[in-house]
Amino acid sequence: MLAESERQPEFNPNRLRLARERRGLTKEALAKLCDVTRRAVTDWESGRVDNPPVARIAQALEFPESFFFGDDLDEVRVDAVSFRALSSMTSRQVSRVLSHASMLRAFSSWIDSRYATPDADVPSFEELIASFQDAEPSPVDAANSLRRMWSLGARPIPDMLALLESRGVRVLGLPSDDREVDAFSFWHENRPFVFLNASKSAERLRFDLAHELGHLCIHRDVRTNRNRQYELDANTFASTFLMPADGLIPQLVGSPSLPDVMELKVHWKVSATAMVRRLHQLKRISDWQYRTWMIDLSERGFRTSEPNGVSREQSALLRQVLALAREDGWRTERISKELGIPRRDFTEAFLGLTVTSVSTGMTAAPSSAPTAPSGPPQLRAVR
Repeated sequence: MLAESERQPEFNPNRLRLARERRGLTKEALAKLCDVTRRAVTDWESGRVDNPPVARIAQALEFPESFFFGDDLDEVRVDAVSFRALSSMTSRQVSRVLSHASMLRAFSSWIDSRYATPDADVPSFEELIASFQDAEPSPVDAANSLRRMWSLGARPIPDMLALLESRGVRVLGLPSDDREVDAFSFWHENRPFVFLNASKSAERLRFDLAHELGHLCIHRDVRTNRNRQYELDANTFASTFLMPADGLIPQLVGSPSLPDVMELKVHWKVSATAMVRRLHQLKRISDWQYRTWMIDLSERGFRTSEPNGVSREQSALLRQVLALAREDGWRTERISKELGIPRRDFTEAFLGLTVTSVSTGMTAAPSSAPTAPSGPPQLRAVR
């Protein structure tokens, strides 16, 4: 009888399906790449073949062979995720991003098994609106309450990414192949996750982070997909959280003008269109001004980019993880190999974290991003 250490690893058909979905391929498409029939791929994924041609499969899917021999991954379920526009996404797109999230969640577990990171400190909707008894609470109430709980005052938030990471939110990015998908979020084992489309402007990323924070707070354990009201509530939460009325209104003298918007949007680190919407929400501009200004901004390209924009925020937590891991002998190449995650999928998940590729691995470059009011998360190795 073979000892446990002498047993040969077994092929895992579930990992084959996950890898195929990650590449956005149908069974027929994978069959063509491997020069086999569709029935053969079906047999591989059903577990009816003990020893499929792993080398050929790995080459076709651009995955390391070791990936196909691990245990089942704890996969992210679609009903657990807050997608911005699930109704406009194809099932293949959904499978692509969920398989990516499943693999990167394994990396998150790898981090937590080696380093002490901030515990989750994202209150539920019930905790946020506990003091509201006589009136129906709203996303505005929740956003203002969270600002008070986190002692943020009525000032602009210097760094949304650092703030969320300091509160235990694990923020990761979507690879370039999935940039048509907006941000999404979910909870897993008391850890909140946010996945971002990093191709957007810095201002849009900050709003997306606030939007997903709204989902994590006010829609926990609620299936939000295909319900427009949940998205509107998250947008209202984000606008209030980023531009609180107590801070914004005192800055307004008389009727605001579009040049005022340009100054305000830089101060609050939001897009010009987000500032116009917020002024309209607060009834500081008329419906006519709102429509006219939005058309003007659209014609000037503000919907696709942000002239005179702010600097892109970077992940302080991931930078520290890479630095500590490197001290422990874990370069990025070794981590991706250990987890069986293709290196390009792995490194593209580092958002705007600046990394420099070298022959022996990856090194983290220093970040110039400002720290959040609560400061970036401080990590240490778990002993």
